[in-house]
Amino acid sequence: MADKHTPPPASPPAKVEAAGVDVAKGSSPEAAPTPAPVSPPAAAPDASTSPPPATEQVEPFVEEPANVEPDEVNSQGGSDAGSTYASDVSETTSLSSSIFDYTYENGRRYHAYRAGQYLLPNDEREQERLDMTHHVFLLALNGQNCKTKLDNPQAILDIGTGTGIWAIEMGDMYPSAIVTGTDLSPIQSTWVPPNVHFEIDDANSEWSFPKNHFDLIHARTVSGAIQSWPAFLSQCFSHCKPGGFIEMVEGRADFFCDDDTLNDTTATWRWLEEFRRLSRPLGFDITPKLPGLFKEAGFEDVELLQKVVPCGTWPKDPALKEIGRWFRVQFLEMAIEAYTLALFTRVGGWSNDAVQVLLALVRAELKSNKLHVYTYVSFTTGRRPL
Repeated sequence: MADKHTPPPASPPAKVEAAGVDVAKGSSPEAAPTPAPVSPPAAAPDASTSPPPATEQVEPFVEEPANVEPDEVNSQGGSDAGSTYASDVSETTSLSSSIFDYTYENGRRYHAYRAGQYLLPNDEREQERLDMTHHVFLLALNGQNCKTKLDNPQAILDIGTGTGIWAIEMGDMYPSAIVTGTDLSPIQSTWVPPNVHFEIDDANSEWSFPKNHFDLIHARTVSGAIQSWPAFLSQCFSHCKPGGFIEMVEGRADFFCDDDTLNDTTATWRWLEEFRRLSRPLGFDITPKLPGLFKEAGFEDVELLQKVVPCGTWPKDPALKEIGRWFRVQFLEMAIEAYTLALFTRVGGWSNDAVQVLLALVRAELKSNKLHVYTYVSFTTGRRPL
């Protein structure tokens, strides 16, 4: 039977009405060579995979036509370059040619700076996924770029900036603020507002920024890349202004299901169990621990907001249906391979062919709308005391 994650009773749990549904036809494992099966663990996953109470509910599903193709959704990622935008890279960063000597593996491109430290690729497909994921976060916050409310900020730091889309938009919103984005990969646009610049840097190393400096330190989907969360958050604390804010944004690296549509007869179950097994030591699903880590680092007014994100258009609620449409497109066409390929082949010893067969079966099941799975996007915020 599938995992059933029941949030604590303090808040009503997300709920999906059960429905007896068969695995999508035409994607039978017997029809193609499959990787070695992964046996479900003897015990349920540890408490870190169970979601805290969400702030909204998943409504009963409504069956509708399944296949959602990528061309149904046009990516909103990127920013139009206006005449006020600068084409210079950061004056404070010297990009040696070795940074652009990318590594290639299983047909995907990975960063060269601190090679191997981060398991996700940085090629054009991954950049498109990052910008589409940015749109998912916008939908979750009703169009807001962050949960934190800012009043005339002067300095903003975006760690793990990716394509730089969040930093660019914040630079437009707050023209009086200097917005700095850092990342291991030099994949950011060179057409940026004059108050935005990017630096190639490793957030695990000692920071060169001034202390007591930033009004907001923001990081998005950096779980799995942070070597020591206490050390990282200690640097965040010392580089925040007194009264400044921190906001960590993550997607829960797990799926949840309230009925028996996800079960051990499905390829999605097999993929999820192997992903959990291999990724658990890397700390991909850090969200449940972040509030406690924030407080230990010295931050106050710590809050955790989680928003339900269905994988598909099966919910009845129009807003959840829309966010589920976007999430499924980016997940099936981009994210599932990005998060799986290096992890399964480097850590789990899978062959590329075996991974691709399993992922094809998972895509077929999730496109069918018959698996009522969902995840969460989370926003953990705190403030440095005055």
